[in-house]
Amino acid sequence: RVKHPENLKEYSPPEFGRILGLDRAPEVKTLRRKLRRLSSGPSEALLEALAQRRVKARDEAMGFLYVDGHVRVYSGKHRLPKAHVTRMRISMPATQDVWVNDAVGDPVLFITQEAHPQLVSALPPLLEEVRELLGPDRRATVVFDRGGWSPALFRHMVAVGFDLLTYRKGGAEPIPEDCFEEHD
Repeated sequence: RVKHPENLKEYSPPEFGRILGLDRAPEVKTLRRKLRRLSSGPSEALLEALAQRRVKARDEAMGFLYVDGHVRVYSGKHRLPKAHVTRMRISMPATQDVWVNDAVGDPVLFITQEAHPQLVSALPPLLEEVRELLGPDRRATVVFDRGGWSPALFRHMVAVGFDLLTYRKGGAEPIPEDCFEEHD
């Protein structure tokens, strides 16, 4: 439940340290210094290397990639456009985390960006990164919710070598069973 380094002041250093496996919890200034050091380094290169490692280790699970975006309230100092935050039912400055998970549901990569009103506008740059991870010839099926439904996006995805699986909200006529075939 400690969301900010300043919240450490509310806990007993020895008791909180035991939870962390230390004699004492670090002081606020120490934690701030370590977080600053971690965030100022080549964190993007680290995340990219982790994603490449995941793809290499779980190559068989990269056939289906599940994409989902989540809006998160932003409380930093930069000026960001406002987005509707469903949980709070108001518009606030926000970022969007777009996650890509493999066929088993394990994370492959994520991107934090300015909040987009729909997944449609967030997918093209994400697909470029996924293409770099998978290589130029690997086909994968990208699975996403109705926020990504767009015929223009579908054409783009097929052109860059992705298959897709999504749905569009609304009524539709049921497709007769005899239109389907069983495949191994």
